[in-house]
Order: sequence, then structure tokens, then C-alpha cells
Amino acid sequence: MVRAEATADEKSIATPTVKTSTLLRALLLLAAPVMIEQMLHAFAGLADTYIANHVVQVGSVTTAGVTTEQTAANQRHQTAAGAAMGTIAYLLWFMGLVAGALGTGSTAIIARATGARHRRLANSICGQSIGLALAAGIVVAVGAYVFAGTIANAMGLGGEAVELARGFIKIISFGLPFMLVLMVANACLRGAGDTVSPALAMVVVDVVNIGLSFSLTYGWFGLPAMGFYGIAVGALSGYVAGGTMQVINLLIGRGGARLFLHRLSPHWHNMRRLLRIGLPNAAESAAMWIVNIILIRIINDMDPTAASGAAHAIAVRVEAFSYLGGFAIAIAATTLVGQSLGMKNPLRAERAAWLAYALGGGLMTLAGMVFVFFSPAFARLMSSDPAVIELVSWCLFYAGFGQAGFAAAIIFGGSLRGAGDTFSVMLINMTRLVAIRLFGVLVMTQVYQASLSAIWILLSFELFVRGVAMFARFRHGGWKLIKV
Repeated sequence: MVRAEATADEKSIATPTVKTSTLLRALLLLAAPVMIEQMLHAFAGLADTYIANHVVQVGSVTTAGVTTEQTAANQRHQTAAGAAMGTIAYLLWFMGLVAGALGTGSTAIIARATGARHRRLANSICGQSIGLALAAGIVVAVGAYVFAGTIANAMGLGGEAVELARGFIKIISFGLPFMLVLMVANACLRGAGDTVSPALAMVVVDVVNIGLSFSLTYGWFGLPAMGFYGIAVGALSGYVAGGTMQVINLLIGRGGARLFLHRLSPHWHNMRRLLRIGLPNAAESAAMWIVNIILIRIINDMDPTAASGAAHAIAVRVEAFSYLGGFAIAIAATTLVGQSLGMKNPLRAERAAWLAYALGGGLMTLAGMVFVFFSPAFARLMSSDPAVIELVSWCLFYAGFGQAGFAAAIIFGGSLRGAGDTFSVMLINMTRLVAIRLFGVLVMTQVYQASLSAIWILLSFELFVRGVAMFARFRHGGWKLIKV
């Protein structure tokens, strides 16, 4: 566990200076495990997308080799699988949003409790958070299994892609409670300053996911060749392993927060505190997910060949590498800001956020430059379809120009959440979601019949606007007075 260290001078609000070296050390120690975790998790998502875009139909290869007709059929199957995988990614993203809604309050309150050395409160919040995560995970899992076909159809998929998505959702639904418990447990531990245990758990998730996904898709090591559905079983297995591991860690109490079974029963005062911070984030997350579901439906509808859907899925996965450093540092900033406010030291909290943006913004700007100059290479690596390759290249090119603004949105937004200022973050995100991402894309596609690359220009602009708004709220300083 890494607890943000402070000197006696730093603990005083009246102190005019804060040691940058101390903050930098704490920031890097918190961010480094998260960076490793995020990188491996991005590789796991990329691996799933790669497999989907290179999978062959089960039973299509015979001792006589692959015929021209089989090759064409496999190409269509790969494009359909790629589009289905992109749609499924939004279901998994939804689970991440649910976890974020619960975990935001957990991180903020536990961070302040840790800064104030109030261990009993931290443990109580941990128990309430895990109980809520388990209940929400079961509800979502049942809904996903029962309505798998409805979800696939609602995404605008056509032909074979619908059936592939439906089968995948049914399989992965069994792992959703484990996934949600895992992510909320990670949020609790990070609030306490422990980023190592969450990183180790996610390493287990991703190693199991990648290994089993490849093995079950292609029938390696004597395992059955399941084709596209092997990816689903691999992901399911990873989340079961990771969720189980984190529950054990919390029960043992290796991190700064510990799970006691009697803490799982509702404690209404602490639950209200959690929900007061988490509900604005939940509303924001729900709006974000709905808008992006509409977006993916529009993209799937605009191209009957599924090339646009497959290209969008690939571009999203590849772009994730640009904000690995930003997200890792944002998580560290969230913890440092919360702990600093718990120490009654808002100056330290502010300095931590500025330092985080200097580091994370630099990393993301550099990654954006790589996309601008080398996007075709990433596209060719992920697909063999010329139409998909061209679309991915343009999407990544435009995304590269928005990374500095996106870094501000991520890092200053994380800092505001660490302070418990989730209402302001919600207002900023919901405003730009509706005004730019939703209505902007609708006008572009329904009125001007814009292409996928044009949509990505608008999406990159929206990220820049969000970053400017988060920065303005942070500069205002009202977050220093938020009570959690």
C-alpha cells in the first residue's frame, strides 16, 4: 500500500509551499502499478478484437486446405465477428460505468478517511460498496442473459453479426457479477492508496483472458476449438479469477481497506454518503452509455457490409493505448486529492492535480503524435480488409489531435471526483454529450450523410471541449469546499 506521505509542514493549511518531489514520488508510486494494469488490459482488449477480425468459421479448414469459397466466407465471418465484438465492447463498457458509479464514492470517501486515519469508516464504506456491487452485478447479469437477443438487435447489427453477439452476451453474462465486484474492490483499495493489489488482480484477469481466448478460439493445447465464442469463455474465466482474488484480498486485509462480512448489510448513513457522490456519476455514466449506444447503432446502420462497425471497434481499441498513461495518472491524482483534503491541505491537493496533468498530458500528447504519423500501420496490423484499414487509418489520424484536451478531461475530471465534486463533472459531461456527441453526430449522418472518419473528427473535437470545461471548473476552486 502506498499512502500519500506528508511532512508536518504539509499538514497545515497555512503552509505556503508543498514539496513537489514528495508529491511526484507519491504520484509515480500510485500510478506505476495502474499503468502496467492499464497497458495489459488494453492489450487484452486488443487481442480480443484481433482474434475476432482473424477468426475462421469452426470446421471450415479441412485436410484438403481452404478453398476460394471458404476464404470468402471466412472474410465475411471475420467482418461480422469484428462488428459483433465492437458492439459487445459497449456492454462491457456499461459494466465499467456501473462500477464507476459505485466506485467513485468509494474512492473519494475512503481516500479522505485514509488521510484522516479513520480506518473504521474506510472499512464500512468498503463493505457497503462490495454489497452494492454484488447486487447490481446479479441484476445486470440476469438482464443480459434474458435479453441477449434484444440487445444485439438494438445495436443495429445485421446478418451473422447478430447471432454472434447474442451468443457472446449469454456466455459473458455469467461473469458480470465477478467483474463488477472486482472493479469496485479495486476502487476501494485505490482510495486507501493501494494500487498494487488492483494491478495484480487485473494482470490475472488479462493473462487468463488472453491465454484462454486464443486457446479456445483455435483449439490449442488440446482444448476445443470454439471459434468466436472462445473469446467469451476466455473473458468470463478472467473475470471470475480476478473477482475471486480481490474478495480474498479484502477479506485478508492486505490493502488499506478490509472487508468484514457484517459490513455487507446496509448501513443507511454510509450508503447515503456513497450514493450522494455516486449518483451524479451514475447519471453521467448512464447518459454517456446511452449516447454511445445510439452512436454505435448509427455507425452499424450506415454500412450494410459491417466495415464501418468493425473499423470503429478497432479504432476504439487502438486509441485506448493513447490514454493509458493519462488514466493511470488520473487514478493516482484522484487518490492524492482525496487524501490531501482529508489531511485538511487543499494546497497539496491542487499541486497534485497540476503535477498529474503535466505528466499525463505530456504522455497523451506524445501518443497522439504517434497516431497522426503512423495510423496506417496500426490499421494494417488489426485487419486484412482494405475498406476497414482505410477507415481505421483516418479515425486514428483525427483522434491524435484531440489527446491533449482529452488528457485535461481525464486528469482534472479525476481530481474533481477525488474531491467529491461529481455534480460539476456530471453537468460538464452531460452537456457536451447531448450538444456535441449526440446532436452533432445525428446532424452529420442524417442530414449530411457523413462518413465514419467525419464522425471521428467531431468526437475528437468533443473531447477537446470537455477538457477545456474540466480545466475551467478545476481553476474555479469550488471543489476544495465539497463535503463528503
